[in-house]
Order: sequence, then C-alpha cells, then structure tokens
Amino acid sequence: MSAAEERMWERTFGDMVYWDFDGVPSEHAVKSSVGFMERATELGKGAKVLDLGCGLGLHAVELARRGYEVTALEWSEPFLEMARRNAAEAGVTVKFVQGDMTKLAYKAEFDAAILWGNTFGMLGHEENAAALRGMARSLKRGGRALIDTQNYTGLPDDLRRDWSFADGKPNLLFLTQGTKDVHLGRFGFDVTAIDLETGKRVEMPFSWRLYVLPELERLLAEAGFAVLGIYGDDPAKVDWGSFEQGEPYPYSTAGFTEQAAKRIVLCQRRDAER
Repeated sequence: MSAAEERMWERTFGDMVYWDFDGVPSEHAVKSSVGFMERATELGKGAKVLDLGCGLGLHAVELARRGYEVTALEWSEPFLEMARRNAAEAGVTVKFVQGDMTKLAYKAEFDAAILWGNTFGMLGHEENAAALRGMARSLKRGGRALIDTQNYTGLPDDLRRDWSFADGKPNLLFLTQGTKDVHLGRFGFDVTAIDLETGKRVEMPFSWRLYVLPELERLLAEAGFAVLGIYGDDPAKVDWGSFEQGEPYPYSTAGFTEQAAKRIVLCQRRDAER
C-alpha cells in the first residue's frame, strides 16, 4: 500500500470533533436508513447483523430496537464510548467491539453485514479488499451485505478551499483544503479543526479511493460475493414526493444512474467456502 493511502482514517476518526464537522445523523435519518437496510437485506426475525464502522452506534441501536441481534464494530474508542452510552439510554443490547474491519476474524456467524456511511472508500486499496474478504467470511451461506458508497464517476475538477464554524460552537473553526491524487485514484479534502479558546488543533484527512463499477464488482467477486443489485437516489427515478421522514428511504435499482449521489451495493455471500 502507498504511504499516501496508509491508514489516514485513523486521524480522521480519532477525535469526537469529527462529529462537529460531519454532523450527527438525525433520528429520522437513522430510522429511514435502517428501514432501507431491513428491506434490502430481507432480514428475518431475530437475524444476526454485523454493523461495521458503527460510529456512534445509532444504526446498531435502531436495529436492536427492531429485534435484531447486533454486533457493532468500531476502531475509534471515543466513538465506542458514546455508542455504548446511546445503547444504554435506549435500553437495548448491542455487542460493541473495538476492532479493525480489515482484520475480521468472524466465520459464518451473521445473516447480514452492513457497511454504511461511505467508510469503505476511505480505506487503502489493499485494506478495502481485506475488509470485503472478512465480510464475506463473517456471513452465513447466503448471507447478504449492504455497502454504502458515494457514486463518484471521476475525480472532480474543482477542489474547494474554505473555512467555516461548527454549528452551535462559534469558537470551533474548520479550515478545508481539497486534495486529489490521479495516480492513486483518490480525492477528498484535508480539514484542520481549531479550538479558538484553547488552541487545540485536530487534523482530519478525508480521502476516498474511487472505483468505477466494474472495478468494484471485481473486488466483490474476488472476496466471495455475488452482486444482487445496486441502489441509487436519482430524484428523477426515485419517488421522493411521497416519502415521509422515518419511513424507509426509497432508494431503488432504477435510481442508480449517473445523476445519483448514492451507490449502494447489495451482495450475497456465494456458497463456496473461502
């Protein structure tokens, strides 16, 4: 793996200031996302679900509320601490595990695996492949996986450079500089968070490896998956007009077009042992 790709995400997810920049999903958004997960993976009653890169555990908690047996893995200890608190406040049981999704040791334990929030693309290429292989091994035969990625079709021409303050925190300043590497097929932006009261600085590099669809499908096949469908959110193809907050998001296979912002891949573990 190139040094430019090497585990830069550890800095991005190492501090709770990440959520001041990225924002915490609303309750409605969490419920809508989980509703879509249920529908796409066809979860049965009491199904065992693996939530990878669970962040603050919001989706894991909502899945547990709906009666699923959830194991939620997260690398960041600060995130996990808040996730455990969220589960306790909700009165649900989630098995939270501190770990690295590129080094999964599970074998045929889960009915479904979820990788949500565009985390997949932030890994290096070899890490991406390792994570997919581990996901496939973790699933029971016929188990389904749902991988949420952005539908980037190429490196952007314009790179942003700006500054902003965190919502509700006028002393927290974010400086943002766009980045891209045409040789590695990566793009993103570097964020410096500065607490103007204390002088504390946190560096958060955001960088995504872009895969055209045939590349991603090949990676999935090599990991042991068969692609069942690709969902998108093209507003011209998806019925957002009748959508109400809290209902399952109406992502659809017809909605996966060039205009879609989302590219959500539904795949299934092949029967062959790996």
